[in-house]
Amino acid sequence: MTQIKTHSKLMIPLLGYLVSFGPLSIDMYLPSLPTIANNLGSSQVTIQYTITTFLFGMAIGMLFFGPMSDLLGRKKLLLIGTAFYLFSSIGCALVNDGESLILLRFFQSLGAAAAGVLGRALVRDFFPLDKAAGILSNMHIISMAVMLMSPILGAYIVTWLNWRWIFYFLSTLSFLALIGIFFIIQEPQKNHATNKTSFRAYLAIYGECLSNKKVSFYMLANGFSFGGMFAFIAASAFVYIDFFSFTETTYAVIFSANVAMVIAATFINKSLVSKFTLYKALRMTCITSLSAGLMILITALFFPTSALLFIAVTMLYISVTGAIGANSLACLFELMPSRAGTMAGLLVSMQFIVGGIVSAVTSLVFDGSASSLLVVMGVCGGLSYMFHGLSQRD
Repeated sequence: MTQIKTHSKLMIPLLGYLVSFGPLSIDMYLPSLPTIANNLGSSQVTIQYTITTFLFGMAIGMLFFGPMSDLLGRKKLLLIGTAFYLFSSIGCALVNDGESLILLRFFQSLGAAAAGVLGRALVRDFFPLDKAAGILSNMHIISMAVMLMSPILGAYIVTWLNWRWIFYFLSTLSFLALIGIFFIIQEPQKNHATNKTSFRAYLAIYGECLSNKKVSFYMLANGFSFGGMFAFIAASAFVYIDFFSFTETTYAVIFSANVAMVIAATFINKSLVSKFTLYKALRMTCITSLSAGLMILITALFFPTSALLFIAVTMLYISVTGAIGANSLACLFELMPSRAGTMAGLLVSMQFIVGGIVSAVTSLVFDGSASSLLVVMGVCGGLSYMFHGLSQRD
């Protein structure tokens, strides 16, 4: 296996930056959702669908780029996907109606998917398996650090310029990423690339991976964990700004505090992985998620108008999503070490498929109150723990 020491020390920061493309593309423009709806003359539901469509596009893109990279290699696909993200981001900045924004967000998500799945798969190419969970956690911390200020930056861009500059800013970031990919990342000397690019080859790879029930259970446990977070992403701006009457900047600060908690939980997870087994660390983070889900349901039933409790219980839930994702992917790498691209693609695509479904359900049931959002998050926490339990059965 190629050793990371033969490459630039900027490799890990760059991979973390690439993995952040998807979340960054959502978080930066969350504070502007009500403004975008008003500016384009669209309904809240239409603008919420720009998030749902982005999540489904991420899922589709990862299902494509994951196994394709196992067949053809990583770097060329990474350059193509990032360039696609660049041009679609510019397109998002130029739209004049909500429907066009939905379509271009879908195209943008395909490029983000390439960056996300291939950034994770390269960990398997350059690092030994016993280091994967730690490296993935490091990448998650880096991507969370990038995301930490993104809602606040997005809020200031909306206040001092307008929401379209958010997408111009994202296009600039993707251009810098293209430069980094070209000069820093080398195609792994040893990969599993072949010339089998037929549809049958794709199906064979997926069939090989999904025939293992543990793979499906790990994906669903992680998927519903993130599903609760994506429900929060879809509706939280309207809860905070319209229901609790917070300003866009206050909302952005609270959202960034959630990201800070994800970073803190990821640091704790690194310690858990080093002191205990990977599987025990995953169990502990899933138990934390379940506990948060129960507290969320209690808050929805008995304290639906408490902004302080809303902030506390949703923050606890969201904090462990990154740790659950990193641990789940490391477990999948151990199960299928020769299919790193496919494993990364499957895990994160399921994350976005479930997230897309949950965000769509949230858009349908959301009545503007905190309770409707909390119930969806609580149910997701319970389902996540259930599938985690099934993954641990022999």
